Amino acid sequence: MANSISGVSSQFSSVLKKLTIKQKVGIGLSVIVSIIALVLLVRWANQPTYGVLFSNLEAKDASKIMDKLKQQAVPYEIGEGGKAILVPKDKVYELRLQMAGAGLPQSSTVGYEIFDKPTFGMTDFTEKVDYKRALEGELERTILQLDEVQGASVHIVIPEKALFESQQQKTTASVFLKLRDGAHLTAGEISGVQHLVAASVEGLDANNVTIVDARGNMLSRKSDGIDALTSAQYDTQDKVDNYLASKAQTMLDAVLGPGNAIVRVTADLDFNQMDKTTEQYDPNSVVLSQQTMQNHASVPGDTSSTGSSQTNSVTNYDVGKTVERMVGSTGGIKRLSVAVLVNGKYTAIDKGKERTVEYTPRNQQELTQLTNIVKSAIGFDATRGDDISLVNVPFENSDQEFLLKQKPGFRIQDYSDKLIILAAMIGAIIVFLSIFKRLKKKEITPAAPVAILTQTKTSGAVAAEHPGERLEGIQAIEYNEEILRAGRIKEDVSSYIQTKPLDAAKLLKVWLTEGSD
Repeated sequence: MANSISGVSSQFSSVLKKLTIKQKVGIGLSVIVSIIALVLLVRWANQPTYGVLFSNLEAKDASKIMDKLKQQAVPYEIGEGGKAILVPKDKVYELRLQMAGAGLPQSSTVGYEIFDKPTFGMTDFTEKVDYKRALEGELERTILQLDEVQGASVHIVIPEKALFESQQQKTTASVFLKLRDGAHLTAGEISGVQHLVAASVEGLDANNVTIVDARGNMLSRKSDGIDALTSAQYDTQDKVDNYLASKAQTMLDAVLGPGNAIVRVTADLDFNQMDKTTEQYDPNSVVLSQQTMQNHASVPGDTSSTGSSQTNSVTNYDVGKTVERMVGSTGGIKRLSVAVLVNGKYTAIDKGKERTVEYTPRNQQELTQLTNIVKSAIGFDATRGDDISLVNVPFENSDQEFLLKQKPGFRIQDYSDKLIILAAMIGAIIVFLSIFKRLKKKEITPAAPVAILTQTKTSGAVAAEHPGERLEGIQAIEYNEEILRAGRIKEDVSSYIQTKPLDAAKLLKVWLTEGSD
């Protein structure tokens, strides 16, 4: 192995000496650039991927966490203007547990832990204030568990007990919410926050909980009364419209393809509440009760007298009636109005060297079929006055290649790192192979100079014995050996560069340095 390496080194040295300075500089720069690219690529590949350890930190908590990470020699980065700390992704959960064990981050919100300390000597007023602080803190922590909420503040007003109930003030609460960028709370989530706070405070009604966001918008609403009824009606209206539209939209998307149909439904709902009581009387008399009394009278002292008797009968009659009570449900559909836009067909046409897209409207038979599909999906009823309008219009689309749908599967983003590394390796191999080809072209192996050199070296001794045939035989033998040796050296050099490109680059750098000297 040592002999082969020394042979390769000598061969490289001899070849490099025959190159010009420009060629040496070009080869050297190519090798240096390739080495720098490989080093940067390795460093980039070995660079850890960072994940969020904590976010929305206060300055004090962030400083303490950074000190802990420095003590453990854990690399970290700061983001979100100093409010977030990022650490290597594979250590996020482990470090979170460690920081939690150390009591970090220390939230400024005070909960029921305020009562962990002894309270000897405290007045009733102080205990009430501490209880209210603890209750507000626990509610803030609970509300912060919502994904959309970034910050929360709860204030509770608990009035003093009054002597008379009529004079008793109601308990109220206010909640301030700071939502994350682009986030919003649904009506159900807002109502849930209201009832959460109301259920946590004694004597607090959900209607007395006011919720405001960071922009000053009122988020809460009353759960009863005219305002609540109107809001609930709008919610019901929106849900019914979207539900019916989605049923028709999914069917049209399956038939025409996504993006080729738009469905809008407006439902006229009946929100009238009806409580109806009906009484029906039976004209036939009905015996309600009947009573018969019989009295017998006799003459005193007359035993033979049969006396007299009297019978009274009382009958009570009543008129029969039937009482019927009917309560009507609200939210029934009185009428539906449906609007549907359907796109036409696009066909790619080759006109000479240009490729254009031609629009073709749908025929009447297709429109009739689509109309029937929508009617069946939404429960169309002509007897109640439902109306449907289906129109075929070309959709405005600057890129008419929307028909070429992307199928889920291979995504180059998922393999970007591997592709970059592979491209760098291929580039390095191409550079080294180009260097080898340049060296191969500059290598001097003509037959005539070898023969002349051999003749010069042996002319003094051999020419005296055999001036003709002897000289030609020696030249042929040396020429063949030189060719075989050069071929073996080429194979060794090629194999060495392909198997150990970095070592070959370092060796080439040393030779360039020696050649410049």
